[in-house]
Amino acid sequence: MKTIRIIRILLLLSVTLCANAKKKPEYPRAGIKVSYNYHYQALRHDGEAVTNDHDYLLLANSDYSKYYNYNNEYLDSLNSTPQGRKLHDNLITIGIDKALKDGDYSAIPHYKGALYVFKSLQNRTTTVYDTYGLGEYGRYDEPFTEFVWSISDSTKNVLGYDCFMAETDYHGRHWTVWFTPEIPLQDGPWKLCGLPGLILEATDSTDQHSFIATGVENSNQEIYPIYEPRKYDKMKRIDMLKAYSDYQKNAGATSRILIMDTPDGSKVNMDAPKQRKANSQNIDFLETDYH
Repeated sequence: MKTIRIIRILLLLSVTLCANAKKKPEYPRAGIKVSYNYHYQALRHDGEAVTNDHDYLLLANSDYSKYYNYNNEYLDSLNSTPQGRKLHDNLITIGIDKALKDGDYSAIPHYKGALYVFKSLQNRTTTVYDTYGLGEYGRYDEPFTEFVWSISDSTKNVLGYDCFMAETDYHGRHWTVWFTPEIPLQDGPWKLCGLPGLILEATDSTDQHSFIATGVENSNQEIYPIYEPRKYDKMKRIDMLKAYSDYQKNAGATSRILIMDTPDGSKVNMDAPKQRKANSQNIDFLETDYH
């Protein structure tokens, strides 16, 4: 009987340890969720200017925040596990079938950029994850101290919140933002932060880039760390921007080589790539100090 009791105790201990081992890790929880529309101009590989709109979310509390695209995070979460990758492949197959059937290419899962921005308000540091080339991804850290704001008396109502105007020069661009002390979080879209209230609108002086809040709500959502279905190289910010600029200038030729050089060794004949047009409109990245 004593032996049986010992076995039962060991089994109970084993079950308890397994339950603890499988216990879901706890992450910081947001106090607020803000949706933003990121409107920007960019250059295609042939030099033609295009206008894009991407939706982003900001999950934030008084100590920590994450700025990200929900679609991208969903795809990253799938591609971070073998089972998820199979589901992703199935979704692509279904999307392609739908596109071929009725021309609806939106059903094919695809990434909208690769940007994630995490801010530690306590440590006053920002961590950025992004792409810098074809299948190449990097990350870097930087301090909040580079933001020097000038606050004016100008006021504006955004989404029902009374806002004040502030301006700053940051990494080659001049930004005008509207922040609300009614939401006392020193945070905002992208990297923008450091004001006595949440930033709801931000526009650079060339109107090439803007962030406009489209919704604000209370939230208890967990702020998950980034899923890592790929390797992120630790880099310097300037080096990432330079590498991405070089990639964009040569992307047309790179894509052409990949298409022509098929896996089975056969060759696909393609016209020579068009020469990239001069950027007469001076369209550039969010940060331009890499030049």
